[in-house]
Amino acid sequence: MKPDPHLLLAVSGHGYGHLAQCAPVINALWQRLPRLRLTVCSRLERGVIADRLALPFDYRCRSVDPVLPMHSAWQVDVPAAQSVFTGFYRDRAAGLAEDLALLEELRPDLLLANIPWRLLQAARQAGVPAVALCSLNWAAIYRRYCAQAGDSGNVLADMWQGYRAADVFLRPAPAMGMPELANTQAIGPLARLGRADRDGLRQRLSLPPGMRVVLVALGGIGGGLPLEHWPRRPDTIWLVSPGVAGTRDDMIDAGRLPMAFIDVLASSDAVLTKPGYGTYTEAVCNGVPVLTLDRPDWPETAGLNAWARRHGRLQEISQTAFADGRFAGALDVLWQQAAPQPPAPVGIEQAVGQLLARLSSG
Repeated sequence: MKPDPHLLLAVSGHGYGHLAQCAPVINALWQRLPRLRLTVCSRLERGVIADRLALPFDYRCRSVDPVLPMHSAWQVDVPAAQSVFTGFYRDRAAGLAEDLALLEELRPDLLLANIPWRLLQAARQAGVPAVALCSLNWAAIYRRYCAQAGDSGNVLADMWQGYRAADVFLRPAPAMGMPELANTQAIGPLARLGRADRDGLRQRLSLPPGMRVVLVALGGIGGGLPLEHWPRRPDTIWLVSPGVAGTRDDMIDAGRLPMAFIDVLASSDAVLTKPGYGTYTEAVCNGVPVLTLDRPDWPETAGLNAWARRHGRLQEISQTAFADGRFAGALDVLWQQAAPQPPAPVGIEQAVGQLLARLSSG
C-alpha cells in the first residue's frame, strides 16, 4: 500500500497572518486527501495553530525565519530588525545544516513554506519538492527597512536565492509585486467565509435592533490603545479584544461571545484594523466595510488598499486621527459607500491544485 502523503508546513511566527493564509488551503487539501499526514514547524503556539486547522498534526516548535521586531502592530523597530536579520544571515551555515537534518528526519513528500527562505534552500538541496505561499516575501520587507544595514547586499542575495529555490511561489491576491522572482504564480484571494448573523450578534450582546457593531482587529494589540479619546456614538458599540474594554460602556469584550471569530467578523458592520492581508481579505470577502489606519511605510499597503477599494468598502484614517479619536466622520463616509459583490476566495482551490499535483506525483 502506498504510504500516506506527508506535508511539512513551515509557518513564520511573525503574527497570525501567515498561518491565516495557509490554514484554509490545508483544510481544503485535507478534504481532498483524508489520509494526509501533516507536520507543522513554527514558533507559533500549538493551540493557536490548532484553532485554525481542522486536522491533527505533528508539532515542532521551531523558528523557521526571523520575526520582524515591532514597536506596535503597525510600527517596525528598524534597528532591531537590522540586527535580527543580520544575525540570521551570519548563522546561515549552521541553520542550513539544522534545516537539512530536519528534512532528513521527517522525510516529507512536500514542503509548504510561508515564508522561510532558508528552509526552501534546504529543500532544494535535499530533493524535497517545495511550494512557497505568501502575499509578501521577507526580502522585499528587509530591503524597505534595512537597506542601509551593513552587508545588506549579501543578506538580500541570500534571501532571493532561497525564494528562487521554490518550485513555485504562489502569490495570493492582493499580493505585492515580486519582479525579482521568475517562479511566481498569481492566484486568487485566500480567506475564510463566516456565517453572517447580525441580528444574532446583537441579541448575544443585548443590543437593540439597529445598533451598529464595529469590530476592532489590530493584530493582537490590546494595551496602549487610546480608548478614552475614541468617539462615542449613540448608534455604535466597539467590540474589542479581551481585557481592553475597561470602563467604557460602549466597548464590549469580544471574548464573551460564543461565536467563532470569523462569524463575529462577518456579522459586524465594520472592522477597524491596519493594513494586513488576513483581516483585509476576510473582511472584503465577507462583505464587511474596512476602516483602516494609514500605514504608508509598509510595502503591502498600496496594493492592499487598491484591492480593498476595488472589491469592497475601505476608508483610511491617519494615525493622528486614530490617537485623537477623530474618526467618527470616517465611519459615516464608509457606511455611505455602495457595497459591491464580495469576491470569492478562489485562491484556496487554486493552491490546493498546486499541492495535489506535487503530492500525487511523489
